[in-house]
Amino acid sequence: MTKIRTAVVGYGFSGKIFQCPFIEAHEAFELVTVVERHKTDSKEDYPNVKVVKNYDEVLEDDAIDLVVLSTPSHLHFEQAKAALEAGKHVVVEKPFTATYDEALTLIDMAKDKGKVIVPYQNRRYDGDFLTVKKIIDSGERVYEFEAVWDRFVPEIGNRWKEEGLAASDLLYDLGPHFLDQVLCLFGEPDSFKGVVNTLRPKSKIVDFFSMQLSYGDKEVRVKSSLIAAHADIRYKLHTEKGTYHFYVMGEQEHQLLAGMKPDDPNYGDNAMYDFYDYDGVKHQRQVEKGSYMDYFTQLSKAIRGTGVAPVQPDEAVKLIKYLDQLSTND
Repeated sequence: MTKIRTAVVGYGFSGKIFQCPFIEAHEAFELVTVVERHKTDSKEDYPNVKVVKNYDEVLEDDAIDLVVLSTPSHLHFEQAKAALEAGKHVVVEKPFTATYDEALTLIDMAKDKGKVIVPYQNRRYDGDFLTVKKIIDSGERVYEFEAVWDRFVPEIGNRWKEEGLAASDLLYDLGPHFLDQVLCLFGEPDSFKGVVNTLRPKSKIVDFFSMQLSYGDKEVRVKSSLIAAHADIRYKLHTEKGTYHFYVMGEQEHQLLAGMKPDDPNYGDNAMYDFYDYDGVKHQRQVEKGSYMDYFTQLSKAIRGTGVAPVQPDEAVKLIKYLDQLSTND
């Protein structure tokens, strides 16, 4: 079967760690081109790849089937729109867009063009999240779910995420992961509210947010900060059977940073979590073995017309709707 010829636009952290290794390793894809404006780092990692400086070269190349946008967030809408107009399928690193209206525009364009466009929601494939989903899907009644993703970045760095550009702050960086996971687990809430704030002196961006989602018979809270020297428990789940504590975000990112390839037999999540039953007894268990390769398998099937996309169009739009609501209510 002909491989899906792919161009990755940008070779920063996400392109280098979360996209190129999987496209190279997956049998359905061929990594053809990487756009790097100032360097040729991708050539060192993938000698057969073509490195170009200008995005237009990708758009004008009729042999490229799929464009993966791993670029600064404020560029996503225009770059994705251009790729669709050029007849390409598109993966957009989160956030999908800066506004709800932009998300609707891209989804409508993709439908008109007969192309697949999806945000890169790889955290659906983290082992801890897959374990939480399995618990909930089993029918176990949930009373509370809490998710925390803290970082410690007290100094204002010289990078685009600190410049105050559109959709380029903590809310739009980690918010898409949080909201996507919550909406996958529980659907749309009965009520939604949140707080965004700028806590670090001289910061130009939102560097703290919290969200509260109510579902009638359960409550969901998510929170993230850039000024937490010690992170809280990642996931807390209170159910009719007991309490679950998950401590590790997922080992896949650390494995990839260490140079492990996605097709390595040892690749994937192996972390332990704690379950406390109603008698207060702690039980240690292992998370599901997640793999971001599954995202690309679903993507390939969607492009070939044999399956559904890893993120459905309405899911992508709903997520941006909530982020847009919280951002504009600042």
